[in-house]
Amino acid sequence: MGDLFWNKVFGALLAVVLVVMGLQTLSGMVFSSGEGGHHGEEDHSLNEWAQSRFAYYTEIAETGGAGAAEEEVYDLGALLAAADPTSGERAFKAKCSTCHTIEQGGANGTGPNLHAIIGASHAHSASFGYSSAMQATSGEVWNYENIDAWLENPSSYIRGTSMAFAGLRRDDERADVIAYLAQNTPGAPAFPEPLPEEEEGAEGEAPAEGEATEGDAVDATLDAEAVEDAPTQATGEIETQDVVNDQDSVAEGNVSEVELAPEAEEAEAASETEE
Repeated sequence: MGDLFWNKVFGALLAVVLVVMGLQTLSGMVFSSGEGGHHGEEDHSLNEWAQSRFAYYTEIAETGGAGAAEEEVYDLGALLAAADPTSGERAFKAKCSTCHTIEQGGANGTGPNLHAIIGASHAHSASFGYSSAMQATSGEVWNYENIDAWLENPSSYIRGTSMAFAGLRRDDERADVIAYLAQNTPGAPAFPEPLPEEEEGAEGEAPAEGEATEGDAVDATLDAEAVEDAPTQATGEIETQDVVNDQDSVAEGNVSEVELAPEAEEAEAASETEE
């Protein structure tokens, strides 16, 4: 009876030890996996991480770093050239008209009237109470570039401005609104020109249609020389053929049809004289 009791106690203790060891192993696997993934992202590339853990894996195309694609150049001129003032009017009424008016002689609201704003100076309306941050920039003029930056994020363009507006983050929508502002600015300056396209004929590009390359020029020169040599070659072929025909005639006994050379004629004349 006593032995059975102690066997049960020993079995219970052994079970507890096995459970504790199993929990430690499981937690170690979970946390080591998480830490490994975290440090793998910081210290190693994804391909190196996969290579260290798997015998077979598919390489992952990595982005960023020196091999990343060049950032696209922002072209305000191209955006404004494709802008639609009608769409800009709708966006203005939906997002700007609660604070601003735009018609000539319109009253100020929470913000100043924006008629003829393009080319006007910052803090242009004498009847509106601007923030000190805007007044500090009153010597600057609203052109297409800085009004684009202002509409994108007012608080970032002028720190401390009282204009509580998140901004128009979509490039095309912002360009439409600027085109609408320009439409309501008498004598507005022309839009900036789009950025020039990349020069044609850059290294590695195929030549344009009809454009000769250096190799084409060399081939053309060789073709011209071949054409010049063609008559000479043709003459040589004709002379060779005449000789072959003459030899065939002699072989057949048609000596009378073969023209004799001048030396042969003189020898024949001398022989007749001696006779």
